[in-house]
Amino acid sequence: MIFTLTPNPALDLGGVVAALVPNEKSYVHEETRFPGGNGINAARMIHKIGLKVVAGGFLGGGTGREVAALLKKEGIRTQFIPIAGSTRISVTVSSQKSHLQTRLSFPGPPVTQQELEKLSDWLDRIRPPAILVVGGSLPLGFSAATLKKILQRLQQKGVHLILDTPPRPLRTLLSCRPLLIKPNLVEFRELTGQSVNSVRGVLKAARALQRWAQWVCVSSVEGGALLLHQDQAWFGQIPSLSVRTTVGAGDSMVGAMSAVFSKYPPPIRDSANLGESLLRWGLAAAAATLVTPGTRLGEFKKMRFFYPKIHVRALDGKRSI
Repeated sequence: MIFTLTPNPALDLGGVVAALVPNEKSYVHEETRFPGGNGINAARMIHKIGLKVVAGGFLGGGTGREVAALLKKEGIRTQFIPIAGSTRISVTVSSQKSHLQTRLSFPGPPVTQQELEKLSDWLDRIRPPAILVVGGSLPLGFSAATLKKILQRLQQKGVHLILDTPPRPLRTLLSCRPLLIKPNLVEFRELTGQSVNSVRGVLKAARALQRWAQWVCVSSVEGGALLLHQDQAWFGQIPSLSVRTTVGAGDSMVGAMSAVFSKYPPPIRDSANLGESLLRWGLAAAAATLVTPGTRLGEFKKMRFFYPKIHVRALDGKRSI
């Protein structure tokens, strides 16, 4: 079973404008409303692939009820903790001509100690074999130290953790020994404190993270993604395509990789084939979302279309290339 935790979900409100002009009203058309947040998007992709998933976290107010209703409409099972505050709204406006996007992300509501305890009780009921995907930012009142205590208990029970959080909480959560972390290049630089850009530079800097995470994946590196496991490394690239959105591409990648782990649960003997499969399916999911307009996620049929077109090559994980 795969569970996802989104501590700070959002209602993703999207639309298209002819142009954004300062101090002038911009009329938005093609309005879309989708459930959002890293963990929720990962759950949506896992569901599109056809695997069972339970999405959880905090939801509150009318916005939270709408997010829950949208997830129910997609057929995704949920176990959210109700909170007093109202779930946030994220806004993505796309240019009609260039498809460039302006994204506005609000901080979201705080959570109380009582609400945190209810979330902790829900997470403590997860039993192995299971995968828990933790995605997105933390709301006010929910510290990384508190989340670490919860996740350590799960990890000690044998629940596999996949972490897709911002660099600041991720530094604290690394001691939970996650199965996989997937920062993009900007997040990776902040996490490691190293201004690297190339595959060679990222590969060298990422080795330090392998003492904590079994698998390390860094996306948006030279137009592709780098994956490391033990002394092995792979680099994958998507084919040339017309990007219509960047919203949810990384979350789609995490969801697809989680699905692969669910099919081939650790420990894995043939990690070479698993590494290529993780990267190929992850990038295929990202590509499917990149070509899908607005804030929608790519469909599984598009993933299958891109899967054979993803180029993956093995690197020497022991030394710089």
